[in-house]
Amino acid sequence: MRKWQKWINTILALILLLTLFVSYFIIFDYGSLTEQLRAYGQEDWFYYFLTTITIISGLLGLYLLIRVIVSPSLTNYIIDRDKSGEILITSRALESNVLSTLDRHPEVRNAQVDVKVKNSGNNEIRTKLLCGVYQGEDLNVLGETIKQEVKEGLEKFTGYPVEMVDVKFYDIKLDTNRRVV
Repeated sequence: MRKWQKWINTILALILLLTLFVSYFIIFDYGSLTEQLRAYGQEDWFYYFLTTITIISGLLGLYLLIRVIVSPSLTNYIIDRDKSGEILITSRALESNVLSTLDRHPEVRNAQVDVKVKNSGNNEIRTKLLCGVYQGEDLNVLGETIKQEVKEGLEKFTGYPVEMVDVKFYDIKLDTNRRVV
């Protein structure tokens, strides 16, 4: 389920539940109704009809709300579908892959990784890296090497193209004011 669908379903479910709750108690406990509704309200069938509709709508709203809360967002997965089924690869697995690639570079410390997946006709992967380094490192060479290795590693791991690898560096000693080992 896409993020915008989750929000729309959440809002619809809350509106449905709130409307049913309020209307049920307004009709039967509090509120002035038109003469026609009062006439219907005194009929036996109207009570059963309204109760049945309220129960069905309430269960539907509760189902939608639970489904929205429980189902993960599809931006957290790469989805690979074919005739035999589908495979989901989590963004945590992708982040772990990138971190294992960065572990091959001893000059990089305290790396933070953010991997975003775009599930559309073509699955696309975007990666942002924030790497801590000490002064004196050749950042151009290191950055290009990291970009290439991360891109190749993710493409080999998933089989999908990596659209962007964004690498940013910061000076560990200057920014943290402590020695990082």
